[in-house]
Amino acid sequence: MALADKLAAWQQAGIIDAETAARIAAHEDASARPFALWAVIGLGCLALALGLISVVAANWTDIPDVLKLVVHFTLSAAAALAVWFGVRRDARWFAEGALFLLAALILTGLALHSQIYQLSGDIWKLLMTWLALSAPVLLLAGRTRLTAYALAGMTLWATIGWASAQVGETLSAHLVEGLAMAVPWLLLAIPALIRERRRFIHGLVEVALIVLLIGVSLAHMAWADPVTGAAASDMRVRMALVAVVAMAALWAQRRRGPLPQPLHLPMVAVPFVALFLATALPHGDGPLPRFFGALVFAGMWGWIAWAAARLGWRSLFGIAIGALAIRLFIVYFELFGSLAMTGAGLIFAGVLLIGLALGWRRIFQTFRRNAP
Repeated sequence: MALADKLAAWQQAGIIDAETAARIAAHEDASARPFALWAVIGLGCLALALGLISVVAANWTDIPDVLKLVVHFTLSAAAALAVWFGVRRDARWFAEGALFLLAALILTGLALHSQIYQLSGDIWKLLMTWLALSAPVLLLAGRTRLTAYALAGMTLWATIGWASAQVGETLSAHLVEGLAMAVPWLLLAIPALIRERRRFIHGLVEVALIVLLIGVSLAHMAWADPVTGAAASDMRVRMALVAVVAMAALWAQRRRGPLPQPLHLPMVAVPFVALFLATALPHGDGPLPRFFGALVFAGMWGWIAWAAARLGWRSLFGIAIGALAIRLFIVYFELFGSLAMTGAGLIFAGVLLIGLALGWRRIFQTFRRNAP
């Protein structure tokens, strides 16, 4: 119905004629997928799986441990064989589904062994063990975003869990925390080791950039709090490892990464500099540090917007302009403090927010008209 309405509206506007509308409708009908049918089938499979899980769970204590391990080993071997078969036959989605299942079975196998042989332990140890066993397989055989997202997400979860478990201000603890901070840049460096798997590479880079830009933008709030000399010194130890990985990521992207050259500095190097300035340099919480931090934030996102404009990347350009508009709105509350919470202040804030939204829309529309 939505397509028919659009075709009718386009005909009335004189954009297309009746013959073109008929060809478009015929093409869409021929390539349409029965989503409703597959959704019902999917719900049926989900109900079947939940029923089997419920039966097994209800009788879990009565199932011998040897049988549990044998069944799990058999399923894992079958999944590994399916991965090999799919890669050999170049059945991409079959191989990817089997690879994703194999990675999930490795994780559940670790949990099963822990339940039988080791009844206590830290979750990060299980996750790091899974990463050591599964990451090589995913890196060697992964071909789509499905396995890329799984690998990136589990890597972030495992390293953050490991870093959160650190106690004390020791060198080893700082290095582990630095490793967790460096994961987004590590994901950007991996494309240098992988060739001819464009979707997998793009999946890793997408997760890396989302985590990196959001994380650095949130770390920008450190300018509102004082950073002592001791805290900055500890952070510099953490950032030393991040610096090494960030340089490797920049080299990898320049060598054969999927990011275009104009985005290498603003989306790989500049976020590291912004993070270092906000967290690894001693500063107070007065107006001057906050103003300098706002300039750093504006410089990073402004450079990204400029690079996106050069490349014609409308979505990235809109995100960058939106980030700048939000930061400008926050500056208003930082400058006026409690005055901004009065009636007049809130009225002005509302007008400012509406103006920023309309300005963002106008800039974005202008960019869309002038984009190459």
